[in-house]
Parts: sequence; structure tokens; C-alpha cells
Amino acid sequence: MKKTFLGAFFCTVVLLAASYKANQVAMAGHDLDLNSQCRRDYQVSMLNLLMDSIYGSGRYHGVVLVGDAGRVVFKKAMGYSKVAPYPAFTEYSAMQLASVSKPFTAVATLILIDKGVIHYDDDIRTFLPSLKYKGITIRHLLNHTSGLPDYLNRPKAFKKYLNGTRELSNQDLLMMLAKGRISLEFTPGARHHYSNTGYALLPLIIENVTGQKFTDFVQEYIFHRIGMKNTFFYSSDKQLSRLREKEIRDGVLGDKGVFSTVDDMFLWDQALYTEQLVKQSTLAEAFQQGSTANDQKFNYGYGWRLTNDHDGSRIIYHKGYWQGATPMLIRYVDKQRTVISLHHANRFDSWFLANSVSHILNQSEFKCQDY
Repeated sequence: MKKTFLGAFFCTVVLLAASYKANQVAMAGHDLDLNSQCRRDYQVSMLNLLMDSIYGSGRYHGVVLVGDAGRVVFKKAMGYSKVAPYPAFTEYSAMQLASVSKPFTAVATLILIDKGVIHYDDDIRTFLPSLKYKGITIRHLLNHTSGLPDYLNRPKAFKKYLNGTRELSNQDLLMMLAKGRISLEFTPGARHHYSNTGYALLPLIIENVTGQKFTDFVQEYIFHRIGMKNTFFYSSDKQLSRLREKEIRDGVLGDKGVFSTVDDMFLWDQALYTEQLVKQSTLAEAFQQGSTANDQKFNYGYGWRLTNDHDGSRIIYHKGYWQGATPMLIRYVDKQRTVISLHHANRFDSWFLANSVSHILNQSEFKCQDY
């Protein structure tokens, strides 16, 4: 099926090329970069074919944005929300980011590290004295080496605390850890094991240090600073049922809980190439492989997953899953390319989308090299 999709895209290349040649004479004398125009038209045509094929197969409902060299080259909304009253997606739909919220929590923490207010190796009991766990640092929370059991994905230890109907908060989770007999899964620093719990504690540390609500701090120092006007945190008093279901753990923020649009997420992506939020040297640390106490490397930095493209170039990304939302932010940082998709869970390979987009962008350079 994948070969069928891509085969359909490239069958139009000859027609496009003929059209560009015919227009070349007409454009003579105009201040227009024909190569850029060729690449732009090729990208839009091929990306439309890609997304129409995926949507036509019934595997995609959501909004996608593709960025290249700081410019939005493609944006499209398709399908409908799975949540009643099943509204159609638009380019302006805001979706629960699920774990794609974690990079915001990480950067909020890095802002305070940049200011020297906190440090990577600070013991978290300095800020959360009710906890009894020894040896857990801010670094351990950031790169998932704390040993804390995951309250979302490994909830057995929390089961007796999750039987009610009242929505939980970060403070509730802290109380469970402080008063309950919930053991660490391993010695802090010994292993890398993804845990939402650590990212639910970081907001409490930020609140302790700044005296601000976590949501206000992120709004002031991240969303407002880079112009993310349509990005916000989950709150039980917001009417969000159009794009989500309800669950008692919704109220725990930091590990999830941010809602955003593809345009705002592109602003976020672009800001990470600058020093609007934190120093580039600090971000460079966040984008490096983590390391356990015995120097075993793993592909997670501070709030970001890490991998490499087929040519060895870096991909820095995060994906998420919560309440039927499966968003992704894929950043081909060495090429300054971005694929953002806010979509519902379905029989859909998001890496197929990202890799197909990257292939189309690469092909546009090859196909238009003579213009």
C-alpha cells in the first residue's frame, strides 16, 4: 500500500515539469526565483497527494503542517473528531498534545536552570520535602531515570488511590507518593524508564521556586513570549469536550495537558532555533543522549526523544497518546524541517507520514535542480 501511495505521487512529475517549462518564458523578466517556485509547487502537489491518499484509506483524521527552512510549505485539515458532537477538523483546531506537552515542561525547567535558580543535580526533596525518596535529582526527572513508577502507564501501585471520581491534581499525586507505600522501581540513575510521574513533579518544583502557578509561568515565559495565542492548558472549567473525552487523571499537568494548534506549534518549533527562551548551549544539552549512572546511553534528552534520519542527520521529536489524541512534533533539525500532526489514534503509521514528507522535500530539490 505504501508503494502505491508514493507511486501515485511521482506519476505527476512529468506533467508538473512540462508546466514549469512552459511558464519559464512567461516569467522571464519577473523578479522570481524559478527554482524556488518549482520546489514550492512540487512540494504542495505531492503533499496533497500524500495526505489525500492517507485520508482516503480511512487512516487519518486531524491537521498536518509541514515546515521547511522557517516557512510553512503545507497545511491541511481532514476528517472529523471522534468525540461527540464530531466536529470537522479545521486548520485552527486545538488538540490535546498529550506527551508532546513534556518539552514545554522541560523548557520551563531549563529557563530556571539558565537563571541559576535551580540546578540539574539538586535533590528534589529540597523543593518537595514531603517526599521520602533519596537521591532523585531534577536531571533524573527530566530524562526519566528517577525510578518513580508511572502513574499513567503502570498504575498498579496507584490503584487504590484512583478509585474515586474526583479529578486528580499534581498536588494529589505528590500526596500519594509522600503518604503511600509506593516504592521506586530502581535506584535513581540506574536505568532509563519512561515515567509520566517525573513530569508531574516538575511543575510543583517550578511553583515552589517561582511562587507562580505552573500554568501562569509557562504562559508568561513561553506561550506569550513567542506569540502562541491559541495554546492553553487543560482546565475542568473549559468546554473541551469537542476534541477529547474525560478522565480523572486529566487534571495532572506537566506530563500532558497542553492544547495547541499546528500554527502555534510551528512558532514553538522555530523558537527552539533561537535564544528567545533559553540559551542555545542549554538546548544543546537537552538534545543530547541521556546516560545512566554506569554510562549506558539512551535516546532521550531533557524532554525530547532522539533519533537519526537515514543519512545520519538528527531528528528531535516527541509523540503522545492520551484520550484518543496521538499528536506528534518531528523536527529534522539539521535540515530545519518540521512535521506537525494533531490527529486521532487510528491504524496510522506516523513515521510513514514523516518519512514520506521528508522524501518529498528531498525530491523537490532534485526535480527542480535545473530551474
